[in-house]
Parts: sequence; structure tokens; C-alpha cells
Amino acid sequence: MPGWPGKGGVLGFLGRMDEPRKGLDVLLRAFALLAGQRPGLRLLVAGRGDLDDVRSRVPAAFRDRLILLGQVTQEDKARFYHSVDVFCAPNTGGESFGVVLIEAMAAGAPIVASDLDAFRLVLRGGRAGELFPSGDPAALAAAAGRLLDDPVLRQRLSAAAADAVRGYDWPMVARDVVKVYEAVVPAAGKVTVGL
Repeated sequence: MPGWPGKGGVLGFLGRMDEPRKGLDVLLRAFALLAGQRPGLRLLVAGRGDLDDVRSRVPAAFRDRLILLGQVTQEDKARFYHSVDVFCAPNTGGESFGVVLIEAMAAGAPIVASDLDAFRLVLRGGRAGELFPSGDPAALAAAAGRLLDDPVLRQRLSAAAADAVRGYDWPMVARDVVKVYEAVVPAAGKVTVGL
């Protein structure tokens, strides 16, 4: 699927721009650190929020490399994930699960994410994506830079993510739920559930 073309590397963020715990400010600061060293680097941002406010939080010298898409359709979401070299999930807390990570993993996007419990679980402790200390723009910049510079590492993480995301496939989830029900139903009144 074609994406938004770019040379020099593309970082991506998808989430509510106006929700502080989604960590966009952390990513914007990391982008400013990286953009000074990487003239072709771009940041692709999708989600709800005030685009002018986000633009104003990026140093003027780098604003032309910030692509603000606003809220995207499901079709454009897939296009978005295929357009990034590194998907960034800089969330600062309050995440019970990583749906956005699952989507990025399914699309094959290499991931850099905050080291939150939920994200660590989804990314298999860092084997399916790079983790960095939550709220640390310098650590995010360093992790994203490593991935941008190492296509073999990006490929390895994408492959591990594709393997990990299979565990969230609905038929597999349904089978696991059935196994739990079968295990907790008393043997005397056992009910067989089939798919």
C-alpha cells in the first residue's frame, strides 16, 4: 500500500494530540533533538487535536518537516503505518493496553514505545519493539535514531512484532477464552463449547 513518501527517515505518532498522557510533547522534543542532526527527517502526526497548537510547539526551523494529518480514516491509518520508518508511542501513563501498538505491529511498523507495563507486555519486554524510559525525550531520540540508522534491526523488530501480534488475532483469542471457560466449569456440569 502506498504511503506518504519521504527521504531521510520518517517518525510517526497516532493519537490524541491534546491528551498529555499520549506523550506528543515528549515526541516533539525528541524530534527537535533529532531534526537538527538529520536534515531529511520528518515527523508524521495523525489524530484529533489543534493542528496549529501542535505546529507552534515545534521549533520554527523544523516546522516544514512536520506533517499534521489530523484525524484519519481507517484506510488512511493503514497508509500512515506504512509511511513511517519508526512508529513512536511516547505515552506517559494511564495505558491499560496498547491497541495502537497492535495496529502498528500488524502493519509491520518498527516501534519505539515508553516503558509502560502495558506496552512492555505487548512488545514482549522489548523483543518486538524498542522501549525507552517514559517521559524522556533524549532517550526517545536515541532509541529512534538507533532504529533509523539500522534497517536490519528495524526488520528484526518488525518480524518479531508480526509474530507477537498473532496472539491478538480474534480466532486465537476466542480459542483461549473457550479454554478458560472449559477449565472453570465444574466437571460434573461440564458444558462443551465449540467454535
